[in-house]
Amino acid sequence: MSATEDARALPPDTPPPHGVSPATAHDDTEALRRQVAALVSRSTDGLIGVRELLDSTAPLTALGVSSLSLLRLVDAVEEAYGVFVDLGDRALHTEGLRGFTQRLVRLGAEATP
Repeated sequence: MSATEDARALPPDTPPPHGVSPATAHDDTEALRRQVAALVSRSTDGLIGVRELLDSTAPLTALGVSSLSLLRLVDAVEEAYGVFVDLGDRALHTEGLRGFTQRLVRLGAEATP
C-alpha cells in the first residue's frame, strides 16, 4: 500500500480547522495521534506512511523526518492547532509520534484559558 493509500485508509487524516486546540481532543488522543501522523506523512511528501508512523516508537528523525520536513510539520501543526512549537527544542529530534502528540496536548492545554 502506498503512503497516499495508507493515509486515506486511516480517517480522520485531516486536521481540525485553525483554532481547534489539541486539548479538545484530549478524550480522543488516538484520533489526534492519527491526525498528527497524517501531518507528519504530508510533511515528508508521503515518504513516511501513516501506518509506519503509528506502528513505530522510534524518534521521528530516525524514521526519516529531515530538518526541512520538521519545519514543514511545525508550520502545519501551528496552523492547524493554533499552538506554538519551539523549533529550538532538541526534544523534537528525539520524540516519536506518541511523544510529539502528547506535547501538542500539553501545548493546547496551556493555551486554553
